Amino acid sequence: MNTILLPTDLSEATNQALNWARLLASHYKARLILLHVQPMPMPDTSMPVIGDLGVGTTVMMDTEPVYQDQLTKLAGQLEAEGLTCQTDLRRGAVKEAILEAAREHQADLIVTGRSDLSSFFDRLIGSEATGIARDAHCPVLVVPADQSDEARPVSLQKLVFTTPLEFDQDDTFAQAVALARSFGASLRVLHVRASNQPNLNDDAEMTAQLQAVYGTEPLPVDTVEANTVTGGLETYLSQHTVDLLVMTTRERDFLSGLLNPSLTSRMVKLSDVPLLIYQDKGDL
Repeated sequence: MNTILLPTDLSEATNQALNWARLLASHYKARLILLHVQPMPMPDTSMPVIGDLGVGTTVMMDTEPVYQDQLTKLAGQLEAEGLTCQTDLRRGAVKEAILEAAREHQADLIVTGRSDLSSFFDRLIGSEATGIARDAHCPVLVVPADQSDEARPVSLQKLVFTTPLEFDQDDTFAQAVALARSFGASLRVLHVRASNQPNLNDDAEMTAQLQAVYGTEPLPVDTVEANTVTGGLETYLSQHTVDLLVMTTRERDFLSGLLNPSLTSRMVKLSDVPLLIYQDKGDL
């Protein structure tokens, strides 16, 4: 891992995402890109127009030096810790700007915070993190905002890799195995057997494929019976201490749509545990 992109709104809501980015950048000696995106200003028709720009637009433009100073200050703090940092200030639609920056910087990982989605309205509109996780060219780590006064220290001691045991996940599982071993962390496989999901492939055969990737040691596999996959995941997380939940999102082919429609999107919105999402193009 050479480059990590951290989109930040420079508020306390993204402190926990920053701590995860700091941990990973330090561990892998990776370059950390600090990105702030200013949404395009909406004209304020109630204010007098100055030339072609409204007053609201002028105010938005004047904040750019402030955000750049904050980014530079944060980069300086991280560089004092021994990290290599670069800042990037952009304007535009947030999701599109983040994805564009990830491509331009050739990011190996995007670490993004997720705002508190406790209200009905927030759950209804979702979050930018969902679209980023779905459309990014690289893995995405979604970190829920910490509701405490101070962001908790982060550690990577226990990873859980979720799988429906219905399609080949050798490549993404291999990445999860490498991550766990790099940190000396434990890794468990979680299979939710949901009553509302069909069982099309032999579980033992799919587990054997993962075992071959894992190596000679017995692969720890937990199975949860539940009405829905999401419900099973939530039950498991409420009963176990997990530092990182690993999922695979696939192209919307027929099989993935049949098995787990928008499961990743739901978990991005609901999970209180950091969620590492790998992209799998699947069988088109």
